[in-house]
Amino acid sequence: MKIRCCLISMLVLTLLAACQPAGTQPVFTSSVDTAVTPIPLSTTKPKIAATVSGRIRSFNVSPDGKAIALATSQGVVLYDLESYKRLQTLNEAESVYLVDWSPDGTRLAAGSLVLGNVEFGKSHLVVWDTSTWEIVFEKLGDDDSWDSIYGDLAWSPDGQSLASSVNGMGVLVYDIQTGKVISQQETLSSHSISWSPDGSRLVATGDLASGIRRWKVSTDEAVRLFDQQVGSFMQIAWSPDGERIASGSAEGSVCFWTAATNKCDGVIVKAHQNSVFSLVWSSDGNQLATGGGIIRIWDSNTGQLVKSFGLNNVSVYTYLEWLDIHQPLVSVEARYAAAAQSIVRFWDVDTGKVLFEFDGARGSWGE
Repeated sequence: MKIRCCLISMLVLTLLAACQPAGTQPVFTSSVDTAVTPIPLSTTKPKIAATVSGRIRSFNVSPDGKAIALATSQGVVLYDLESYKRLQTLNEAESVYLVDWSPDGTRLAAGSLVLGNVEFGKSHLVVWDTSTWEIVFEKLGDDDSWDSIYGDLAWSPDGQSLASSVNGMGVLVYDIQTGKVISQQETLSSHSISWSPDGSRLVATGDLASGIRRWKVSTDEAVRLFDQQVGSFMQIAWSPDGERIASGSAEGSVCFWTAATNKCDGVIVKAHQNSVFSLVWSSDGNQLATGGGIIRIWDSNTGQLVKSFGLNNVSVYTYLEWLDIHQPLVSVEARYAAAAQSIVRFWDVDTGKVLFEFDGARGSWGE
């Protein structure tokens, strides 16, 4: 009876979404469907592609899918995804938090700390030419403090501009050719930045009262997105078609904003028990993956839970990347227990099984 009611509920939500007036987005409120049984982590150890000496903070797969860049406590480490051979190690003496390939793969950006004392240091933004590994752009911060840790990096769709946020210093958008700042927003701690697909606008977390700021890059004209029913925001991502914006809150809820109206029209209440630490759209925009202590896949048109996997009690999924609708979902796990390991895993979304993984260092900071 429970399964039948669940199917009827899904059908009603789908029909309601299909009947929305032209130019609007689906309106719904949903929550975790307990009838969807999580796929547990396998007891069999997955294939280890490589082990790195530093603690893995984040990663980014190259646009052609052939290489992965790992941001670690001991520099940027690049691996070939076919042979698993190490290709390059960059800025090994720095503690790197973020890496991001340009859309055409010709450049790689990294946000790091030039360490002064343990995790304290000056922020360092670097862009390399991936054909020569020469530095083509570089910014070194003045503030030698904890607050200079990077929040996020994001390339514009045309690969000409790079948005960067440093905690407490707002969001800056650089023209990589000239090195000039072409847009600036004074936000608080922006942990997540996302470009509109046409490259004209940006959204970022860290506005007043933990809201979302959206602005036009050419003029810096900004609006604020906030809805008290979903709380404070940690993660944000523009949909592939540019019509919606998904956000994840510190209270565990997910909101689907209609870009044309800046309204939260779709809500998943308590998508995760605690915070939504990461989220990413599928390439076709029909699904959204979110990460907490488990990875969950949602139907973005109805808010219904499709599947969940990777349930564990010792870590959270702090970063997700979905290579394509028929390709792996990639995650990084942060484990806060003493002597726990940092791991990047490649998941088969259909089965919820780990294909292979990159293992990072153990310990609080991986030093």
